[in-house]
Amino acid sequence: MRRAIREHLKDFLAIIALVLLGVFVTGYILSQQATALPSWVPILGEEGFELNAEFSTAQAVTPGQGQAVNIAGIQVGDITGVELVDGRAKVKMEIEPDKASLINDDSTMLLRPKTGLNDMTIEVDPGVSDVDVEEGSTIPLSSTLPNANPDEVLAALDADTQSFLKLLVSGGGEALDPEQRRGVKLSNALRQFEPLARNVKDISGGLAQRRESVARSIHNFRLLAEQLGDKDEELTGFIDSSNAVLEDFASQEAAIRASLRELPGTLTETNKALKSTNELAKVSVPALRDSIPGARALKPALQALEPFFRETTAPIRDQIRPFTKQVFVPVKHLRQATQGLSGTVPPLKTSVTRINEITNALAANPAGDDEGYLFFLAWLNHNANNLFLLQDAHGPLRRGVVLLTCETARFAEGLTTLSPFILTLLETTNQPRTSEIC
Repeated sequence: MRRAIREHLKDFLAIIALVLLGVFVTGYILSQQATALPSWVPILGEEGFELNAEFSTAQAVTPGQGQAVNIAGIQVGDITGVELVDGRAKVKMEIEPDKASLINDDSTMLLRPKTGLNDMTIEVDPGVSDVDVEEGSTIPLSSTLPNANPDEVLAALDADTQSFLKLLVSGGGEALDPEQRRGVKLSNALRQFEPLARNVKDISGGLAQRRESVARSIHNFRLLAEQLGDKDEELTGFIDSSNAVLEDFASQEAAIRASLRELPGTLTETNKALKSTNELAKVSVPALRDSIPGARALKPALQALEPFFRETTAPIRDQIRPFTKQVFVPVKHLRQATQGLSGTVPPLKTSVTRINEITNALAANPAGDDEGYLFFLAWLNHNANNLFLLQDAHGPLRRGVVLLTCETARFAEGLTTLSPFILTLLETTNQPRTSEIC
């Protein structure tokens, strides 16, 4: 062997060079092909993610020809095989490992041609589920669609529909007749739809961005519809009740109109009453100012009445209030007995009625934990005492909170020019000036 190699060394070296060149050329050709090689092929082989899909037909699917699997137009794998299983075409795919996580278990697949020569590809919609598809699993027939050929569409139509379709195509040919420039007119008409198409595009983009919100709204609407379906009798009762209420409103139409006719006069009288109240408030200012000394002198009297109120709280609560409840019925019957006297002694009826109302209001004990007015009489005494708790050399002082704004401060400083008493009051109370708060 060695002797033969030495004698034919040049030929042997040439054969080795040709073999190496052939291996290099073969590797280069395979590297430029779209075919996915198995992982056992040195250098060029890679481990793929195997995935299967069922189709009703795998027409023109040819494994090994670089037919791609795409997501959004980007190739993520190749078609590696096809076989017939239970009357269905089972297409095998090899997905790139780093792209496999994009496909979820609710994904759908569409078999469609890439060129006019039926160079088939599989377009994948990844789905919206959060669960990734498992390796080796099969996408069911319900989630796939094959390519539809024009002859299949025409074959699905009956004879009348095919005739109508021929008439439609013939009419379309006349509409696009170049001799009468109808195609130009149609093009101009279609251009008028450009603003509409642009707005539809914006709406579609907004809906796409809010896809999850729309899906959640549809889901919630379904739940609402199911709940309403389970409560159809209650819903029917609600509609009947609403109908009855609307009928009652309709029957009171005349009364409502009469009330509305009286509304302008009522508003006019209310406006007059408010004006009179405003005048009364203006006149009451000097009287209220003069009553300040009397209010200060009232403090000792209230303090002296405080022990009396404490001592009378229990009798009022435990004796007077139960007594008032007991005499309510007799007083009611007494009112009925005195109705005959109303014609001769009208003031007596009015007095008894007012006394009855006052007694009822004071003695009323509502249900629950709330108490009546008599129970809180001691609190009134206590609060009145606290109101005049402070005093100085001039007598008791009432507590209060002064809320002062810029406009109020300017108005107060303007009044000081009219009355020295107001200036003295403003200085002694140390009110903030407009320069401090405005």
